[in-house]
Amino acid sequence: MAATFTPVFNRKKQLNRFGKASIELCLYQNRNRRYISTGIQIYPNQWDEKKQEINKKHNDAEMLNFQIREQISGFEKSKIEHSIKGKKFSISSISSKKILYDKNSFIEFVREEVKNDQTLGFKTKQSHTNTINKLLEFNGEADIKFDDVTYTFVDNFLNHLRKNNLAINTVHKLHKNIKKYIDVAIKKGFYDLPNPCKEIKVKSEQKKRDVITLGEMKKIENLDLSKFEANISIVRDMFLFSCYTGLRISDATNLKTEFVKKEKGGYELDFITIKVNKRAQIPLYSLFRKEKAKLSSPEVILKKYYNKKNEFLFPKLTEPFINRHIKVIATEAKIEVKVTFHTARHSFGTYLASKIPLPQLMTLMQHSDIKTTMMYVNMNQDLVKQGLLKVDWSY
Repeated sequence: MAATFTPVFNRKKQLNRFGKASIELCLYQNRNRRYISTGIQIYPNQWDEKKQEINKKHNDAEMLNFQIREQISGFEKSKIEHSIKGKKFSISSISSKKILYDKNSFIEFVREEVKNDQTLGFKTKQSHTNTINKLLEFNGEADIKFDDVTYTFVDNFLNHLRKNNLAINTVHKLHKNIKKYIDVAIKKGFYDLPNPCKEIKVKSEQKKRDVITLGEMKKIENLDLSKFEANISIVRDMFLFSCYTGLRISDATNLKTEFVKKEKGGYELDFITIKVNKRAQIPLYSLFRKEKAKLSSPEVILKKYYNKKNEFLFPKLTEPFINRHIKVIATEAKIEVKVTFHTARHSFGTYLASKIPLPQLMTLMQHSDIKTTMMYVNMNQDLVKQGLLKVDWSY
């Protein structure tokens, strides 16, 4: 029996929280039925049951009906191709992935942008994909159209997150991600209204970030680690190198020897960072240079590992392995604050915040916003206060 493909509205007789329901395609053959979502949602009064199409009460009725016909045409074409090749066509072989990308879907738009944006690092893509998942979870797993993304929708979504006790900074990040993709949609002509996210203020809070002092760096440097496995000394050197350069763990573990340049003043690094895809030019010879010493502190570590025959500067170690052994090192050095590899970057930024102008620090740490760099000024003030508390004022 020939297969048929028919649009069906609100098959489950259930509207979502916005009073809308989905349009599906009913695939029928030999008394078997399959339903595949078109990715389109409308209000009940926008559906013409007799004509089985969206009526003119929907502003984009013509475009959406065209999309539905295109999807049906795709199935009809597949059926004809099977017939020409003498093969049997079956609706069970049809994958829902063959549905065309719905240009009216905000969710599909964001998915495509995340997938195709080559400037986003792996963890950033994970964060943006998590935003999609949170939106779908809020919307009962139903698709979200551009028409749905209003001030009320975004405000309700953010309040939903707060009711579920998500951290303040998590809510701020999700709001920031949504705002970004609406801006992109506006630039590309998918969304023709002002960005509703810009009317909603979402607070963030500055978390207290643990840092270590120069004295504590010295204690780590002087540790006797002979009783531990050999690789722990590599972890120590990588950690200290980051304290002296501000490198993230992703950049330190993937630092190639070809990134090392010899200039008149000494050695420097020149590479593209993994997380933010920005160029980093770090003059090692100018950082943490001791008086009368031929090499700066980061150059001493560099010379210890640099070998043109090796692809990477440091031997390859996994991030979990590194962070696990950093805890051991911190315990041995009797450092009281919680220490992870990122503590090194925070310590670098905090120390230099009192030494060089903020625009220079901003460039050195590959920040896009001066506000991020300002955080280290505040952290530096905390260190000053802590230091004053330890002063012996007796005389």
